[in-house]
Amino acid sequence: MKALSALSQAVTQVTRSTRGLSGFAGALRDGVTRALPTELRGNDDFTTHLPSTVVATRGPVTLLKFSAEPKFSAEPSMTNDQEGLAPILFVYSLINRFYILDFMPGRSLLEFYTQQGRDCYVIDWGTPTLEDRYKTWEDYAVRYLRFSIEALRADAGLAPAEPVHLFGYCVGGALSMTFAALRPTWVRSLTVMATPVDFHDEGLLRRWTAPERFDVDQVVSACGHVPTWLLESGFRLLSPLSNLTKWRDLWRGRDREGFIEMWRRMEQWASDNVPFPAEVYRQYIRDTYQTNAFCRGEMMVGGERLDLTQISAPVLAVIALRDQIVPVESATAIERLLSPGQVTTLSLDTGHLGLSTSGKAATQFWPKMHGWLLKHEGHRSD
Repeated sequence: MKALSALSQAVTQVTRSTRGLSGFAGALRDGVTRALPTELRGNDDFTTHLPSTVVATRGPVTLLKFSAEPKFSAEPSMTNDQEGLAPILFVYSLINRFYILDFMPGRSLLEFYTQQGRDCYVIDWGTPTLEDRYKTWEDYAVRYLRFSIEALRADAGLAPAEPVHLFGYCVGGALSMTFAALRPTWVRSLTVMATPVDFHDEGLLRRWTAPERFDVDQVVSACGHVPTWLLESGFRLLSPLSNLTKWRDLWRGRDREGFIEMWRRMEQWASDNVPFPAEVYRQYIRDTYQTNAFCRGEMMVGGERLDLTQISAPVLAVIALRDQIVPVESATAIERLLSPGQVTTLSLDTGHLGLSTSGKAATQFWPKMHGWLLKHEGHRSD
């Protein structure tokens, strides 16, 4: 433990002493110091470039508000009289930090939505502590989402029973689907982006976590909250060469305008992870990748059986055609679970992160997503 503490202090000193470095040298420093897990060097203080306010907190969870901006998009479907649009609640993954939604100016999903005149509320899951060791999927998917929606309603001046727009990304989409199925009257519309639904696909994550190869009980018993280095190792193996080619890309793009800033921002976010809450991880692995109970209607959330067919809100499923984390066949499974015409599928030629960071997202992806949302502005789940 003393050795780890000394190493952590050394990394902190190096980081602080080189924090002023810019350009190529600063990027090199970022890449080297971020090779260590966040358990040793800590999480970043700087996260978003857009201003936000804290609406409410409970345990490790913080609800943030990104207020609508007075300017609007040049998209034909957007007009300057679209004030008073219903707010939207963003639910991100439990593994990475939410600020990929506000990646950088011009490449920010939150920036785009606020520029349409819509208040955006975002759940920051925070870092689980020992007190959260036995929190379950029910705590995160039902209790924390209910708390966030109630706080959103109070802050936005909505009626106590007013349904809200939900937007889930990756694991956040699975959490949002859980809530929408168990509490359908609370949800006005549901957008799920890069969200796995049917976990018995041909993806590598499903193969690696098969029960005959992966004992999730032993992992949780040994680690408690699943450490970031263990989670990151799996994702890096999905594309092992990218850990080497990123240095080549940095060198080749060093003189290209804006490239180094973007490289450093991605390096920051990709290595700024948080542990996966222990019991949530146990149930998630077992009821998704190992048994597919989530998709088959056999997952128990508290004392309730999760049946995704009970989702009554209109659904937008945003699919990344080059997603290495969520196979297309897994994400599109939501189409066959819900009623005909209930799901609109938007398939985009990008990867898992490109949905929120691509240079073309603000002109080609997000206008279509927000345009769909406008069509369901007045929908209520009965």
